[in-house]
Amino acid sequence: MVQIFNRRIKKETIIHYGAQSVLAGVIFFLGLKLLPFLAKEFVLVAAAGSTAFIIFAKPSSRFADPRRVIGSHFICGIIGFLFYSGYPVYYSFEVAVSLTLIMAILIMVSFYLEHPPAAGTALFFVIDAQIMAFISLLLLVNIMALISYVLHPYLYDLA
Repeated sequence: MVQIFNRRIKKETIIHYGAQSVLAGVIFFLGLKLLPFLAKEFVLVAAAGSTAFIIFAKPSSRFADPRRVIGSHFICGIIGFLFYSGYPVYYSFEVAVSLTLIMAILIMVSFYLEHPPAAGTALFFVIDAQIMAFISLLLLVNIMALISYVLHPYLYDLA
């Protein structure tokens, strides 16, 4: 029989699960309310939501490191903008998206900025480059990374 829930979970663990999940949701909600331009871009919301999960569910993960979180979204946004400028004049959509992903992975790994949700950021901006969406995303990611950094001693890995 498959066991879905661990019956040995301690009360403190349940409190951390709830508190960190609510913290992530509240920060994300406030970020979307304060940055309404970002809320209209579903792909960016998904990338930022994935970032929130990594930051608040696995805070000791190397992917949750603020330098990686902020740096990867910034670099991938720039890469997306660069490939957006050449599409569709020089190459097709498929080529633009593929080259963007190749460059995003190559640069993130080369500069030790691995943060998987940032690849979604690069793909969004190669499709629809909007400077306000980029600024809004960077603000939200910076806010989440700053709060995670400040609260790091109190955050636990939930998984």
